[in-house]
Amino acid sequence: MNKLKNFFTNKTIKYLLVILLLIGLVVLIISSFNFDFNSSKDEVSIYISNLENKLEKCLSNVEGAGKVSVVISVDSGMETVLATKTTEDETLNGIKREESPIIVNGKTVVIKEMYPKITGVLIVADGAKDLNVYKRIQQATMSLLDVEINKIEILTRK
Repeated sequence: MNKLKNFFTNKTIKYLLVILLLIGLVVLIISSFNFDFNSSKDEVSIYISNLENKLEKCLSNVEGAGKVSVVISVDSGMETVLATKTTEDETLNGIKREESPIIVNGKTVVIKEMYPKITGVLIVADGAKDLNVYKRIQQATMSLLDVEINKIEILTRK
């Protein structure tokens, strides 16, 4: 019993126990928050996958295209545009303008969310060796995805 009493009277041990207790509390508090960092990434992945599937289905219906596979690459994640209010204050140096987000019921007001910009489209099609089919696939892709011709690569399936 004396050994146990001496163990807990040592100041460094007391400080160590307090620090461990504080670390445990911090970990407990942080783990109680619901952080969802991957939701935007998952939403973008689903969006791109849906675009690829729709384009594959559409292009495979082009006469002579045959089986079609599509891969789309994008610039980055979602872009969110927030509603803001501007305040102006006169100072000695002129007018000072500050923008701050508009918050309603504790939530920031979102004007719109924009999906990432498409940076490239790869299409592999059975019938791409036929120049007419190639051109129709190219034109349809430009029209559907609103991308420039230099961002579209069309290859013939082996």
